[in-house]
Amino acid sequence: MFTVYIAKAAANYGLTATRPIYERALEILPDRQTAKMCLRFAALERKLGEIDRARAIYAHASQFCDPRTNPEFWAEWHSFEIDTGSEDTFREMLRIKRSVQAQFNTEASYLAAQALAASQGAEKNAEEEAALDPMAAAERLTSGEKAGPTFVSAKQPALPKGDDEGASSPQAVGNADEIQISDEDI
Repeated sequence: MFTVYIAKAAANYGLTATRPIYERALEILPDRQTAKMCLRFAALERKLGEIDRARAIYAHASQFCDPRTNPEFWAEWHSFEIDTGSEDTFREMLRIKRSVQAQFNTEASYLAAQALAASQGAEKNAEEEAALDPMAAAERLTSGEKAGPTFVSAKQPALPKGDDEGASSPQAVGNADEIQISDEDI
């Protein structure tokens, strides 16, 4: 909704008139959407030549973006600092990245939420896969299994490979008509 509002305001009043709309969006939107909106806001500020404002917006958005789960944000900030920053601003970005990662590592509620999201994501993926591949869904229904690949167990365990390569190993009972070719014959 904010993207449409921002586009209309930019078309009617210019790019600088969209700043208050971006600021209001950052206050209202949830964390995940705030990070995306901050990227758009920083791009606007960069386009307007306000490098310091864009840097401040990146710093604000960093508190919502875990470096392990949202690498695209950090890659964009990294490229921004390489293009427009100095060695000091680049070091500051790296310091913020380390502190944010440490913050996300210590939050137990965040870790629990990530585990829950991963389990729900796996269930969603199975449902989406069933919608895309009706044969896989039918096989799951007939086999009585929930989801995932099935493996056929080996009839005989693999023999451990010994140090003596030239010694003959006992052959597994299988196809009696199989032709045996040694490595020397090849």
